[in-house]
Amino acid sequence: MQKTLILFTTLSLSLFGMSYEQFKAYTLKHSPVLQQQQLKVEMANAKNGIALRAQNPSLYIGGANYNPTNSSNELGYAVRFSQPVRTGSFYEGVQTTANANLQLAQAYATEGRAGYLRSLESLYTHYVYQSRLLSLLKAEYRLSQKVTEMVYKRYKNGSENKVAYLQAKTQTSMLKTQLYSARQQRDTLYYQLLATAGFSKKVSLTKQFIYGISAATKETGRTTPLEAILLAKERLYQSKAIAAQGSFTQYELSTELEKEPDQSIFRVGLSIPLAINHDRSQERMLAKLQQNQVKLERQQLAVTLKNQKQMLQSAIKELTAQYHALQSLQKEQQELTALLQEGYTISKGSLFELMTAKNRLIQTRKALLQTQKMINEKKIELRFLQGAYND
Repeated sequence: MQKTLILFTTLSLSLFGMSYEQFKAYTLKHSPVLQQQQLKVEMANAKNGIALRAQNPSLYIGGANYNPTNSSNELGYAVRFSQPVRTGSFYEGVQTTANANLQLAQAYATEGRAGYLRSLESLYTHYVYQSRLLSLLKAEYRLSQKVTEMVYKRYKNGSENKVAYLQAKTQTSMLKTQLYSARQQRDTLYYQLLATAGFSKKVSLTKQFIYGISAATKETGRTTPLEAILLAKERLYQSKAIAAQGSFTQYELSTELEKEPDQSIFRVGLSIPLAINHDRSQERMLAKLQQNQVKLERQQLAVTLKNQKQMLQSAIKELTAQYHALQSLQKEQQELTALLQEGYTISKGSLFELMTAKNRLIQTRKALLQTQKMINEKKIELRFLQGAYND
């Protein structure tokens, strides 16, 4: 049953092509780029383990040779054990720093993933656009061939001059060269898309835009990747301020046993650094300045994001209106071109009017396609700023 399902899925993809959602699902599972992002988080977690572990103790063992006056030599020894211990405030700061570093690594990984998905959708959009543009050029080429044939018939019948025929033929030849260029650009985008997604074999892809024509935009309420990074940085500098509260970071506990010929000595000691040259006030000041800097960056980012979102929402609204207006224009131009073509066929129309109408119709179709691409690009950028790719 499972083999049959796999075979059916493979056959379906071969016949109808892989949709963007299927393409994206495969990419999320197999992309080396996304796997690298996850490894960075795991590496940050491993570094935290290193930062939080206690320092190794030290053990000193020494021997001594005692030679009292008029007596034989006697041996003695000394054993010393010492352990560095971090202060409470410093260790709390280290723990907070470790958590902040992990959050920062996760924020960077989220930004990398979101940026990757944005680039993937943008590249897919350009691929769909170029594929559809190629289809438009093919249709334009076929239409130009048809017009050229009509002009040739009239030229042979003596109702049209040779200049008109050569003009029509030249335009058809120019369109043929454009087809080669458009096909090469489409293939370049296709292989770039496969490489970005981590595909090692060619697959058939549908030529459908990811997002439809709609002026409606919805706020996700999520934090953008850049906001998450700045928030994690602020917490990191807060943790550094906590770690710098004391005048020293650690002290040393030690115990020692010394054995002499006529006595044994046991010592317990505490070694504390003296804050004579500095009390780490510069570290505290630096951490505070860094916090203030990040706060200002967050304030500026909030203003920038608000304006960028409004700009994109406005652009999407205008482009949608433009798309619908172009659709109405295309319908009118199609009717006009059909009438002119019919008139020219029965020798009652002007070649100039027919060629002009045909070219304007093609330009409108290209404008429709270009507008649809721009709407998708704006929506991709807006979704990125809204944190829609954070999952």
